[in-house]
Amino acid sequence: MDVFIDSSVLVRLKDPIVPLRSLAERAIELLDAKGFHLLLSTQVLMEYWAVATRPSTARGGLGLTAEEAILDVEAYRNWFATVPEDERLFGIWWRIVQDYKVLGRQVWDARIAAILRLYGIPHLLTFNTQDFLRFDFLKAWSPEKVDSLLRTEG
Repeated sequence: MDVFIDSSVLVRLKDPIVPLRSLAERAIELLDAKGFHLLLSTQVLMEYWAVATRPSTARGGLGLTAEEAILDVEAYRNWFATVPEDERLFGIWWRIVQDYKVLGRQVWDARIAAILRLYGIPHLLTFNTQDFLRFDFLKAWSPEKVDSLLRTEG
């Protein structure tokens, strides 16, 4: 079974707030141990870079140097499979933003939803489940609820 990993989870894997980091680590470890295919996209890696290299005094920033962020992105690319993003993605995204009335910054969540639709990936692991509730073709799971995902699909 495939599970797509959102950038919010990657950020929390580096979070200085231990409980959030522990939740992300536990979720990934459990899914991996149960044989789930853990996937991400280049968009997620770009989103991670933006947050990781943002100053720690800015909203959600980790304050990493470019060198630290490079090591993280390379590690994530080795750890998780990266799905390709081809020309079909725009057409699917375009239909989603129209059908679901997506506005503003939510276009990036709609692009993730389009990736899941394109590849038939049913599950998304994210700390931002509320952002994905409107998309009835996917199920967004928070790391706190990974046990429920395992019971559902395990």
